[in-house]
Amino acid sequence: MSREFASFMASITGDAVEQKIQELMEILDKVMQITINTSESLYGQIAQLETDIHQTLTKIVNLESRPIPTAAPGGAPIPMSGNGIAAPLSAPAPPPPQPKPMSPVSARAALQGELKELFAKRKR
Repeated sequence: MSREFASFMASITGDAVEQKIQELMEILDKVMQITINTSESLYGQIAQLETDIHQTLTKIVNLESRPIPTAAPGGAPIPMSGNGIAAPLSAPAPPPPQPKPMSPVSARAALQGELKELFAKRKR
């Protein structure tokens, strides 16, 4: 658009007044079309956002209006599946077993033993 304006400015130096007015009207018409198209696009995007917000609020209200499931005998709440139906109760998974040491001697004890041997050799 700036090139068009620059070419317009260059062309008006030697043209007749009517032609200058005509070119200025064309430039203003293009600017108005851009402004109108941009505003229409923005209105459409705002309307889409309003629709999305309304749908999200409706979903939130529906989720909040569901009854809260009662607690299981152990005190833990009943888990809900994705469709809002309470999932069947199952025993919690046992904790994973602790990893066993690779050797009966811990790493710290092995390191201390090696250091004792080195110092003993050094004293000899």
